[in-house]
Amino acid sequence: GTGLTLVMGSSLLNALKYGGAGNVDYKLALLMAIGTAPALYLARLLNVSLEEWGVEGPVIRYIYTAFVASVGTFIIYDYYKMRRVGLLGAATTTVDLSDRVRSLRIPPHSIPFPWNKSISLYVSLPVSGISSISVWIPVGAGFVVSFFAGLLGAGGGFIIVPFLVFVLGIPARVTAGTGLLLIMITSAVGAFFYAMSDRVDLLMAVIMLAAASIGSVLGVATAHHVDGARIRFLFGVTILMTSLSVALRQLADAPGPDSLSYAAAAILLGFSGLMCLIIALEFIGAMFASESHHGSSHREMHHPAPDDVEKES
Repeated sequence: GTGLTLVMGSSLLNALKYGGAGNVDYKLALLMAIGTAPALYLARLLNVSLEEWGVEGPVIRYIYTAFVASVGTFIIYDYYKMRRVGLLGAATTTVDLSDRVRSLRIPPHSIPFPWNKSISLYVSLPVSGISSISVWIPVGAGFVVSFFAGLLGAGGGFIIVPFLVFVLGIPARVTAGTGLLLIMITSAVGAFFYAMSDRVDLLMAVIMLAAASIGSVLGVATAHHVDGARIRFLFGVTILMTSLSVALRQLADAPGPDSLSYAAAAILLGFSGLMCLIIALEFIGAMFASESHHGSSHREMHHPAPDDVEKES
């Protein structure tokens, strides 16, 4: 519950920044959010039942490890495959899948009214580059994402981002902004349900949010300067290492050496810090390259080449 509260606050800060740049598809986020409340309610009921049976921790960790490891492995696979064919940043390996999903026709196709008019259940999402899609696709996806987010006590970013990028084929920047808005909605509803059960430490969430807000500003700025394909790769590596850390943590709970617990913490913190350092260096390099480019353009404007001067004379 506390984790969802923290995710809600940090996602709201980031979503506002992306929205200001026009990189949030509000219509898509609202459609996916329709299934949020029932999914999170069911997830909370399942969590309570698992807790009563005394198996909540192990079951959630097993599901989390398997799911996150699969997603991370696929993201890394996609990066290397697109790199091999020289199409990094242009597309993903799932372009055909995205086209098929977008073209799905799922009944009912409209809602009839007594006065012989009906409302179509197909919408256009111009911000995401989708001309027509059945509303049942984002609504169903929002239900699945929210259920896993509520079950695992996470914001669901490791599910939402791959779905929007690889299944719907939405551009990376729009995916980031829209995903953050949806994560904020999902986390808010989930935190509410957990708060009703007195399972949210508000003071801890506020303290952690104060620190997270600094990272939010840096993260949004970095996303506009670092190559999207490279960020996806680093994201895949990070969540893959996270799954390994969770697996070691589960093994540490069983009778055995305490070193596994320390190894789990070291992997999680070490790789997260390493990824942040790499992205920070990428950001600094991109900023220097941008300044160098603007500087050379400025000099060319004020000091034209000799050939150009001769032509003018």
